[in-house]
Amino acid sequence: MTRKTPIAVTLLSVVLVLLVALPGSAWAGNPGEAGMLFLRMGVGAREAGMGETGVASSRGAAAVWWNPANNVFADFETSLVLQHHRYLGLFNQEAAAVAHRIGPGVVGVMFTGLFSDTIDRYSAEPVGRVEGSFKPYDIAFGLSYAHPLGDRFAVSATGKFVYERIDRDSASGLAFDLGISHVALIDGLVFGAAVTNLGGRLTMEDEPFDLPRTIRAGAAWTPPAVAGGKVTLAGDVLFPRDGTEKAHVGAEYRMLPEFSLRLGSRVNYESQGLTAGAGFRTGRLGVDYAYSDMTTDGFNDGHKFSLGFVW
Repeated sequence: MTRKTPIAVTLLSVVLVLLVALPGSAWAGNPGEAGMLFLRMGVGAREAGMGETGVASSRGAAAVWWNPANNVFADFETSLVLQHHRYLGLFNQEAAAVAHRIGPGVVGVMFTGLFSDTIDRYSAEPVGRVEGSFKPYDIAFGLSYAHPLGDRFAVSATGKFVYERIDRDSASGLAFDLGISHVALIDGLVFGAAVTNLGGRLTMEDEPFDLPRTIRAGAAWTPPAVAGGKVTLAGDVLFPRDGTEKAHVGAEYRMLPEFSLRLGSRVNYESQGLTAGAGFRTGRLGVDYAYSDMTTDGFNDGHKFSLGFVW
């Protein structure tokens, strides 16, 4: 049995207290009250193809965004992911993350950014005259650490610097994530939970706003071989501070060690529907693609690509 360190025990206590205390107030806000919503955009085409699930199923560098605690039980020394995501036909989400095992724990470093296409700037007087252009963008840099707590539990903490710029105005600050992962006695079953984007209010153009705090809990199950391949079933439930609860479900079928198919859905969203994807592996390199259906007219469907390296 792995010895329980005081830091890990303290972190586990904090995570459990937050998971119990926050859901009662998670619905207190209204849609539109939180800012920097790009912080809720996931990293990794594998997770995106599986309905954007990942709090219990994500492994490797992408898990630095979802729940770094999962990486304590993953089989790698170093994992790297690079991602490109074309979103709504208007934005590019770029991300990179690396996870590296150090002793019993795993350190992670992450970057994610959302970059807009060029937007025309219009004058107030006279109305409608183009005065130039600008490109809004959001970025976040994060550092995480995950540590085992016994043989079947792990906890993690992440600190992030976040920055947003819209034309001449900007806002910046710090955000924090806490996560927990549990490998159940049932073979292949994992539970996970995370509280993301904790932090104080930020200010943009003298207007204060909250970070998009979200509580996410879920499970992933990989039973024994099915039809000659491996199946992973995953489900997440989300409790955002500025809206109603939501659910994500997904599945992955690994027909061969080198090839996977994925399918998923997002529940209780106004404009997001089914997802699908595929993954290819050869040696240390992995290539993944995900398609996201947008159900509202005027929004382009999403396409996400990621490259993964493990060694």
